[in-house]
Amino acid sequence: MLQAPVSRALLALLLAGISCSPSPATGPQTTAKPPAQSPAPQAERAPAGVFGHEHWEWLERPGREEEEKPDVVIQAMNLKDGDVVAEIGSGSGFFARRLARAVGPSGKVYANDIQPEMLDKMKELAAAEKVTNIVPVLGTETDPNLPAGQMDWILLVDVYHEFQKPEEMLAKLRQALKPNGRVALVEYRAEGASASHISPPHRMSVEQVLAEWQPAGFNLMETVETLPSQHLFLFTTRRGVRVLP
Repeated sequence: MLQAPVSRALLALLLAGISCSPSPATGPQTTAKPPAQSPAPQAERAPAGVFGHEHWEWLERPGREEEEKPDVVIQAMNLKDGDVVAEIGSGSGFFARRLARAVGPSGKVYANDIQPEMLDKMKELAAAEKVTNIVPVLGTETDPNLPAGQMDWILLVDVYHEFQKPEEMLAKLRQALKPNGRVALVEYRAEGASASHISPPHRMSVEQVLAEWQPAGFNLMETVETLPSQHLFLFTTRRGVRVLP
């Protein structure tokens, strides 16, 4: 048996050790890290305002052919004599007249717009160039009023970002295509500085376009990035087509 003085000393040491030990409930002291946060969701894209018919001359401006390379767009579509094509938001017909020549006299171009004044100007300019295979079509913001299942191609040039009801319009565009029909979509780039001369609401990124078109049933076949300041997307509704990233 230990003598009392020794026992008291040992007890003092044990009590000192307990007071210096970390609490079993808390464990070793560490610096707490804040919980991981998910990135904020991307703000929903707001449609741009519709380009007014009173500014039609900008669509026919000198230099537009050099700035936008319409021949590159039409070559990418690989149009054939007799094809039936629609242009949505055709405006003054800058592209529609070129499409009409590409599909030949036996082909047909439906030139759609929601502004009758634009269609009047399109008809005037087409008549001046003796282009006769364009059919003007007055649409609405929810329906392009195209015949169902008749289009080999649908072209949209710098207009989709103005759709006030994009989901409804995309559904109607699908209905207008033939089973093997395709879509060419042109939009000014939101990425980089190549389209810095265009106001941001009138520009779109690849991510924005795919986020809206792929859920609507359009499969991306190819993106063409050889235009000076615009993306060119080629879509199909056919199943089994490899969707590109």
